Amino acid sequence: MESPVASAGRGVVPVRHRAAGFALRAVTGLFRRLPGILAYAIADAASLPLIAATLLHERRVAPLGRGLFRNQRIVFRERLTRREARRLAFAWARHMCHVFVDFCRMPLLQADDVERSVDVQAFRELIPLVEEGRGLICVSGHLGVWELCPYLPSLLGFPITVVVRPTGIAPVDAVLTAIRRAGGTQVLTKWGTLLPLKRALDRGEMVGLLADEDARERPIFLPFLGTLAATTPSVAFLQRVTGAPIVVASVHRVGRGRWRCHVWRVIRSEPAADGERREREVTAAVNEALSRAILAYPEQWFWSSRRFLTRPPDERPGPDGLPPRAG
Repeated sequence: MESPVASAGRGVVPVRHRAAGFALRAVTGLFRRLPGILAYAIADAASLPLIAATLLHERRVAPLGRGLFRNQRIVFRERLTRREARRLAFAWARHMCHVFVDFCRMPLLQADDVERSVDVQAFRELIPLVEEGRGLICVSGHLGVWELCPYLPSLLGFPITVVVRPTGIAPVDAVLTAIRRAGGTQVLTKWGTLLPLKRALDRGEMVGLLADEDARERPIFLPFLGTLAATTPSVAFLQRVTGAPIVVASVHRVGRGRWRCHVWRVIRSEPAADGERREREVTAAVNEALSRAILAYPEQWFWSSRRFLTRPPDERPGPDGLPPRAG
């Protein structure tokens, strides 16, 4: 499959796309060159404009059944006061700004000194799973510093292939892909990736996917953070056709330029199980593990996502206008 880098030079690239790619390259390069204390101070300052823009965005999307505060209400219901909701939103905005700086500075991480900045013990405990030779399906979500989740294993010498959603702007995708590949990660675009992922697993390698997005095509509705959510069974299907174990993992920020790796669940293949039933069980287990990870670090999840947008066709909202709680 062709990468964004390979396709970036083909055809006529609009001037605005080239300008966007140039601007992103300049900004990411600047944050790599700046001292860490200054780079993260800028991130702190940028959190105020981000929360202001988010509040304006909320006014537009709230009537459409989307938005950060609606997602908070769906997850926490009456347990979260208005003041707590705003405090969580401010912490989220600060985290997202730090995530951008973390991403820009990823190429500065080197294998020989990575443990000065990252607690990787949880990832090292996965080595026996990798050594079984069946490959490893690493699942995470838009939580913590998700770009580090595949970057760290590749930096430590474990081949890993990840699936990303392209922006549709070739010069921008080229910059993003170059940063993701700096540690050795192989990058695939989001569509038509099943066969390359299967081949990577057959070689005994690792593959990485994000599993907390709203699934619009052929979803199954399973609990996610206590509410039914449209979920893709792709991860479970990939396990069924390869037999590879699944690891639900994340990397969370614990300070400026400091991160900790977590493994929330290991799900092994059961070849004798009924295929469709097992796919549903595995998908539910992935959702449960991701939910625990989000609740452990609530300010580090992408709350403005469309996770609860697609609803079951026979569902009726509750008196509060929110989707009913699962079960």
